[in-house]
Amino acid sequence: MKKYTLPQMDHVFSVQAVGEETGINWVGEFTYRRPTLWERSQIDVMRARLNGDMTTLDQNVATFNEAIAHLRYTLKESPEWWKEADAGGALYDANIVSIVYNNCMEFEKKWLAKLYGGKAEAIEAKNEIQSDKGQITSVSGAK
Repeated sequence: MKKYTLPQMDHVFSVQAVGEETGINWVGEFTYRRPTLWERSQIDVMRARLNGDMTTLDQNVATFNEAIAHLRYTLKESPEWWKEADAGGALYDANIVSIVYNNCMEFEKKWLAKLYGGKAEAIEAKNEIQSDKGQITSVSGAK
């Protein structure tokens, strides 16, 4: 079976931003790691709990819930103030959560571009693995 070398899964970045509501200057370094399948499922469970399965939930609240759920499972290292603020959920400054989340999502985009070169057809090709018997097996699910 062919082995693939994946791009680096971790991303270290710094934040230095003033909170829009509190005026506090938030400074710190974060380490983001791409979520595993298990972590992705936990992110979805947490987001669903936060959203309460409400279809009329304000879009800003739904977006915030997405960020909080994602960051809770993907930030492996963070400043003490972030930890004390319950992984960002207890902050008053939504712009700080947004800055941290957007930095992580930008890394995700760059990671996928490195892996697939930005080509959709390359994704399908990567989802097929040649078995020892010469059969092609899909690893992406249904085909």
